[in-house]
Amino acid sequence: MTKDESTRVVIDATTYGERISSVEYDNKGNNPQDGKIGPVVTSGYEATNEFVGRPLVIVTVGLPGRGKSYVSRRIVRFLSWLGLKACVFQVHGYRREIEGGQETEFFNHSNEDASSRRENVVKQAMADMVTWLRQGGKVGILDGQNVEEKRRKMIFEELSKVLDPDRIMFLEVGETNDLKLKEYKEMTLTSSSSFSSLEHAEASALFDARLQHYKNAYEPLEEDYPYIRMGDGGADLEINKIRGYVPCRVANFLMNVNLSMRPIFLSRHGQSQFNLKGKIGGDSGLTPFGEQYAQELKNFMSKYAPEGLEVWCSTLQRTKMTAIPVSGEFPIVHWRALEEIDAGIYDGWTYEEIRENANDEFNKRAQDKYWYRYPHGESYHDLVARLEPVIMELERSKKPLLIISHQAVLRVIYAYIVESRPEVCTNLSMPLHTVVQVNPTYGGRFEEIRHPILEIDPIEASVGTHGKEECVQT
Repeated sequence: MTKDESTRVVIDATTYGERISSVEYDNKGNNPQDGKIGPVVTSGYEATNEFVGRPLVIVTVGLPGRGKSYVSRRIVRFLSWLGLKACVFQVHGYRREIEGGQETEFFNHSNEDASSRRENVVKQAMADMVTWLRQGGKVGILDGQNVEEKRRKMIFEELSKVLDPDRIMFLEVGETNDLKLKEYKEMTLTSSSSFSSLEHAEASALFDARLQHYKNAYEPLEEDYPYIRMGDGGADLEINKIRGYVPCRVANFLMNVNLSMRPIFLSRHGQSQFNLKGKIGGDSGLTPFGEQYAQELKNFMSKYAPEGLEVWCSTLQRTKMTAIPVSGEFPIVHWRALEEIDAGIYDGWTYEEIRENANDEFNKRAQDKYWYRYPHGESYHDLVARLEPVIMELERSKKPLLIISHQAVLRVIYAYIVESRPEVCTNLSMPLHTVVQVNPTYGGRFEEIRHPILEIDPIEASVGTHGKEECVQT
C-alpha cells in the first residue's frame, strides 16, 4: 500500500452562524419574544437537558486572530458529545450577510454610524440565538469581538430579559506569544471568507487595519459578570462567579484544552480469533493475518508518523498484540477505558446466536443501537461516559496520537473529533486493517485520509469488519 492509494476526504463540521429564523428586532431594538427561558424537559438523546436545567449563553471577548472562534467550536464539540444541544452564532457571519463586504472604516469605533450598524448585527445574532434556545437549545455561544464595556453591558442587559444573570457568562481569549499570533493570523486569512478570496498582501493589510481599530477600542473584561479569562492557549485561566453544572463543565474543559492542531490516527486491532468466528467481545488473540497487519502498521507508522507520536491502546490482548511491533519506536500508553463495548451476557456470542436465542434483545438493539444496553453490559451512551477521561486527555495532549482500539470505541472517538453527534456514531465506518487519519484545521474543517494497510481476509466473518460504506459527511 502506498500513500497515493489512501482515500482523502475533507469533512465540514456543523455550519454555525447561519440565520435560523426570521426574528427581527424592532426599530427600538426590542426583542419581540419576551419572557424568561426555563429548563427544557425532554427524553431520549436529549434527556441530559432535564438534568442540567436552564439554558446557558457564552459571550466571547477579545481581539481578532486570538483563537476565539476555534475555542468556541471546541466547547461546542465537547458539549454536543456529552449530549447537550450547543451552537455557535458567529457575529462575523451575520455581518457579511447584513452588511456585505465592509470597508475598514466600518470597524472604526469612533464612527457613530458604523458602531450603530455593528450593534444591529450583534442584536440580529442574539435574536436568532434566543429563538434557538426557545426551541430547545441548551448552550449558545455568541462569537464576536465585544471589546468595549458598553457593548458587553448591552449584551448582558438584553440577554437578562430572557435568561437568569448567572446563565450569561463571558469568555475572554487572549494571546501574547508572537509566534502564535502570527499562526492565528495566517489561519484567519486562509479560513475566513472575509479574507480568503483576496491576495495575501491585501488580506494581511486589511486584517492589520481592522485589528488596529479593535486595539484602539479594547477595554479588558473587568466587569463583575460571570466570566472565564483564557490566556496564551489555556496556560493562564482566571474564573469569576462560575457556578452550575454546565458552566463548571465548560471551565473544567478549558482548564484541560490546548489549541494545538495535530493529526490523530485511529486503527482497530488486527483480525482476531473472534473476528474470524463471528463472535463479539471476548479477549482473543490475533490470527496470523492480524499479526501481519500489526507488522504492516508498524511499517506504515515508521514511514509516515509525525515527530513525537504517542500510541494509546486498550488493555485487551488483541490491541496489545497489534501494538507490539510499534512499541519499539513509539511510547505506548495502555488505557482500560479504551476496551471494547461490554456485551454483557452475550459476550462471546455471534449475532446469529442472539437472533435465534434472544430475538427480543436482537430487535431492541436493531431499533435503537445507540441507547440499547446489553444485559449486564453497556450501551454506546455508556461508552461515551466511560471515554470522557480519554477525551479530556486527548484535549490536553499536544502530541500526535495513534489510538489502537476497537470498533465501537473508535466510532465514538471519531465522532467527537469531527464534531458529529454521538447518536450517529453507531453507523460510522471503522473497518479492520485501515488507518483513519484525521487532520483538524482552524476553520472547523477536518481532512480525513483513510489508509488501507491490508485487504480484508476473504474468509473473515462479517462482524462489523468490512466497513465498505462511504465516509459519513457531517
